[in-house]
Amino acid sequence: MVKVNAYEVAEKAHVSPSTVSRVLNHRSEVSVDTAQRVDEAIDSLKFRKRMDESNKDLIIVNVSELTNLFYTEILEGTKAAANASGFKLLIDQTELNIESIDNFIEYLDRLNVYGVVLLNQLSTKLLNILSKHTRVVQCCEYNMESSLPAVSIDDCAAAKLATEQLIASGKNKFAILNGPRDFKYSNERERGFKIALDDSNFKFNEDWNISLPAISYDIAYPIVSQMLNSVNRPNAFFCVSDTLGAAVISAARKYKLKIPEDISVVGFDNTVISKIISPSLTTINQPKFQEGYSAIELLRKSNQKKNHLFLKTELIVRETT
Repeated sequence: MVKVNAYEVAEKAHVSPSTVSRVLNHRSEVSVDTAQRVDEAIDSLKFRKRMDESNKDLIIVNVSELTNLFYTEILEGTKAAANASGFKLLIDQTELNIESIDNFIEYLDRLNVYGVVLLNQLSTKLLNILSKHTRVVQCCEYNMESSLPAVSIDDCAAAKLATEQLIASGKNKFAILNGPRDFKYSNERERGFKIALDDSNFKFNEDWNISLPAISYDIAYPIVSQMLNSVNRPNAFFCVSDTLGAAVISAARKYKLKIPEDISVVGFDNTVISKIISPSLTTINQPKFQEGYSAIELLRKSNQKKNHLFLKTELIVRETT
């Protein structure tokens, strides 16, 4: 049975709570017009509450950008899982921070969402605020300090495997093209890269540890070109994204350097660009579709206690090593 609060009814009918009480208990003491307004308010609020209780079928996927090829397959996975479970999906690009979080929560309440899948890494404070209002699952990028459920990969182990492939190609001057260091993936992939070099007793030149402000071909290309135009240049690049790997291939071509004879390159994510660029790019396959699918499943089943699901990665060897 759907119940409504007398104060809610009073506010909607523009009467006092005591008037609502008289309508319900001593109807003859109020005018017909007032009684009708209270009745209509009650019916309206009961209808809304029934809708609220039965129509939580919308999931929000919050993503930082849609131009990044990496997100395409993840979103396809969330879509497939949502369809299979009878949910609707809404893609949202709100930049979540301390200034925007209240408006975002109001937005969630207005839409009556079932839960949120985050493809962005949020601070512990923001995650705590958000999780008090709705179900939350972190996907791919996640806050390692948070107890909220997450679906991701072991970035460190995958980067170590990629770097070992570079070492096996016979190179000895290693560079890493990384993203912003305030992300989990950046720090963990750099850590795996350095572990592999240490294990093989290679010294690393920190001048070749490049952290970019964004995963961008246009940003990476001139930086790599400058590196390759020097007398002392790297001959092996570990790139934390296939997009950055493509920039290395293009820059090497500019200076007539042969791949993989002169330069070896490994990317990350196994996006379509790794297959169509020439030479084709050795990369780490991240199970993007499965990550998106699993995030929706975890959102449906999770009790919001810590539940981290790590999916397997795979080295895809192509022509750049």
